[in-house]
Amino acid sequence: MSKFLSCWRPAATALALTAGLLAFGLPNSASAQQPLKKIVMAAGGDGLHYSAIHIADRAGFFKEEGLQLEIVDVNSGPRQTAALMGGSALFAPLGLIHEIKIVSQGGKLVAAGNLFATLDMHIVLSKAAVAKTGIKESMSVDEKIKLMKDLRFGITSPGSTTDTAIRTMLKSRGVDPDKALQLQPVGGGSNMLAALEKGTIDGFIWSAPQPQVAAERGIGDIIIEPFGGKVTEMNGVPYLVMAVNGDTFKQNEDDIRRTLRALTKGMKYAHEHPDEALKIVAAHFPNFDQKILKQVWPNYVKGVPTTPVISKTLFDNTQKWLNVTSPTPYTTKYEDVVFNDMAAKVSKELLGQ
Repeated sequence: MSKFLSCWRPAATALALTAGLLAFGLPNSASAQQPLKKIVMAAGGDGLHYSAIHIADRAGFFKEEGLQLEIVDVNSGPRQTAALMGGSALFAPLGLIHEIKIVSQGGKLVAAGNLFATLDMHIVLSKAAVAKTGIKESMSVDEKIKLMKDLRFGITSPGSTTDTAIRTMLKSRGVDPDKALQLQPVGGGSNMLAALEKGTIDGFIWSAPQPQVAAERGIGDIIIEPFGGKVTEMNGVPYLVMAVNGDTFKQNEDDIRRTLRALTKGMKYAHEHPDEALKIVAAHFPNFDQKILKQVWPNYVKGVPTTPVISKTLFDNTQKWLNVTSPTPYTTKYEDVVFNDMAAKVSKELLGQ
């Protein structure tokens, strides 16, 4: 709190300063003299699909909203859900599939805003696994998937978006995931990279930059990447939404609104200042090769939403994709999962949309 005490001014001085700022049309800095309210985000690993969040945090947009963001990595979607439902986190950047699942079971998990609009799942195999399977770079996605057999394959956890993604890829091509692969829960991207390097798994599925780091270090090859529409069942399926607990939404409404405003500012900054946004994101990943980040950034900027509003089309695409692997089809209604009123207001305020 000492940094806030150092900003204290006598009342008369503060009022005069505020009046002067307003006279020049600048934002009122009086809020900066108040302690920031800490909010907790439950993360499920880390990667460039979190870019809007990192930009909003490091560019000071949470502070502009009077908030201090604390990120707690719980390493998987189901654990993020548990953190939200247990009240230990205000929000989580979560795969939309989890909201659909929870609501279908009678739970209340609300999707309050879009955070990353591309399902950016890369498949990485070790050099030995590539040789073992006979996979060639020139092969089609279908050919590569059908050759993925007898491999120890890393996912974050059972029921996660990574689990659903690899299962959907195989099942869509007539391959039984449970017979073809030994799916091993290892946590987020950094854990996956470490496990591949140690040889405890033969491959994994995750977003940048860990797949590119594996290739750069010579310990693995990216055999399937998500951009360019080659993985057809993933086209039009978003990845992350801002998930919140529906049971406590009303009592946390102001914090959720300010959080959504900060995140939307991060999205806007990414599109209006992509080069500066890259610098901010790169600062979050200081141990990764900056050339890799620069190389993949153009695709990831496209994945950052241009609005926090989650359309019905995005929802329908996600439920259709989820039903590829679900024994019983989900028929959850859009309005029971997505709460767009706040996102629509924030979009109008900040984006003019």
